[in-house]
Order: sequence, then C-alpha cells, then structure tokens
Amino acid sequence: MVRADSAPLAPPQEDSLRGAGQWLGWGALLGLGAMLWAPVLSALWVTWRKDESLSHGPAIFVLALVHLWYRRGELGRWDAAHPAGLALLIPALLLHLASMFADIVFLKAFSLLAVTLGVIWYLGGTRAFQVCLGALGFLAFVIPWPTTLSEKLAFPLQLTSSAYAGLFAGILGVPIVREGVHLAVQTSPTAKPIYSVLVAQQCSGLTSMIVLLSLGYLIAYHTPVKLWWRALMVAAMVPLTLLANTVRLTLILIAGAYYSPALATWVHDHEAPVLIFFCSIGILAVRQALLSLQSAQSSEPEAAA
Repeated sequence: MVRADSAPLAPPQEDSLRGAGQWLGWGALLGLGAMLWAPVLSALWVTWRKDESLSHGPAIFVLALVHLWYRRGELGRWDAAHPAGLALLIPALLLHLASMFADIVFLKAFSLLAVTLGVIWYLGGTRAFQVCLGALGFLAFVIPWPTTLSEKLAFPLQLTSSAYAGLFAGILGVPIVREGVHLAVQTSPTAKPIYSVLVAQQCSGLTSMIVLLSLGYLIAYHTPVKLWWRALMVAAMVPLTLLANTVRLTLILIAGAYYSPALATWVHDHEAPVLIFFCSIGILAVRQALLSLQSAQSSEPEAAA
C-alpha cells in the first residue's frame, strides 16, 4: 500500500546528473587548490633543502597528509557549511594576494594555509574544520620564519645560552671569562685563553627550537588532555631547547679546555641529535605527568560520590 503523502522518487537520470555535477565541482575546487599550492610548495621545497632548521619540512608535510587520511572517517559528508568559514576565507585570500604581490614567502604559505582552512570550514562545517585544523597545523612548523623575527629571537637566545653555559661550566670548576656571547676558558682575566667559544646566531639554539616545537606539537596532538595543557606541552619545548643548548655549549667548553680543540669541534658537530633525543624524553615525561594529573582529577569526583 502506497501512502498518498509520500514524495515522488527522483528520476535516475536526475540523480546521475546531480552526482556528476558534484564530482565536477569537487574536481574544479581541487584543481584550483593545486594551482595555488604548486608555486608555494615549490618555493618551500627550495627553502627546505637549504635551511637546516627546516630540513624536516617534507616529512612534516607527509605527516599532515597521513593524519588527514587517518581521520577521514570523521569528516563525514560535507553538507553542513558554516558562514564563519567565509569570514576567514575572504581576509586570507586578500592577504595571499598581497603576499604574492610583495613576494613574501612566509606570508604566501601562511595565508594559503588560512585559505585552505577557510574553505574547509565554509564548505564542510565546524566538525570538518576541527578535524582538519590539528592535522594542517603541522604545516605551520615548516614555514620559514621572517628574517626580522629570527634575528630578534636569536640574539636573546645567544645571550641566555652563553650566560647559563658560563654558569654551568663555572659550577663544574672550569674557569670562565664571559663577555657578551664570547666565552673563554682563562685562569685569570689577564691570562691567555686556553680555549674560547663565540656563540654565533647559528649556535643560539633557534634551529633546535624549530625542530623541537614541531616535535612538541606532534606529541601534544596525540595526547588526550585539555587544549591549554596541549599548548603548555608545546611551550615547554622553549625552556627544554635553552637547557639543551646550554648543555651543548658547556660540553664544548669542557672538551676544549681539558682535551683538545679537535674534540670540541667534534662535540659541536655531533651532539645536537643526542640532545634532541633527551629533549624528546623530557617532553614525553611532561606528557605522562599531565595524563596522570588528568586521571587523578577525573577520579576525585568518583571518590567523592
């Protein structure tokens, strides 16, 4: 028995035309996205190959795609568009056009990332935006920082690292004379230096910080805690970087003072991966502490009940 108020079925031809139109629309959107990203990725590829601090760029890019593929089931159907995405998309597009005109690599990549997120939010809705935001956030750590910002960050890091390296070496009994970013092993201020180190911008720890920030983001992304705790995990990489760079400089001073300049050079060239490994253990310890704290907080109401 057929109900009188039932809606008539759409003809199969109309369904096939609608499906073909959707595929054409998605194909055009993906093609436009590829056209926008191709020149930006080409410029980033050159930077990744030249800049040691961004040599992990290709791996992070692939990692972001893998995370999107892993969470593809959470995206669902894109039938819940949100107008807030348009509020992000329009200024991001204008910023991208301005960056193309001014030829600013940092703004090109950053604005295009914002454009991508705006399109996802506008067409896919809030849920799709939240799912993609975490994965695409990895790309923020493969974009080269502006030169002005790098210089302003590097000098305070140079001063801080050299100050603490001189302090640590002094505690260990190494006679250190420090003048700014110059560290010298001297028995007295007027004696000839036994060994000296100039903490240049390349030795400020900024390179390690960029790598460790991306590592901290990766670990925080996979830590089921509150958002501000995840942000704390990423921020914790800054003091860990300073500590690692201070230890590195201290070991270089000890090697140069008590053994040979050749050994100090070898330590300078080979100890960075080891220190990054220990920093990874440190952030994993922070992760475990936050998980334990969250577990304890969630068990308190149950005990009270």
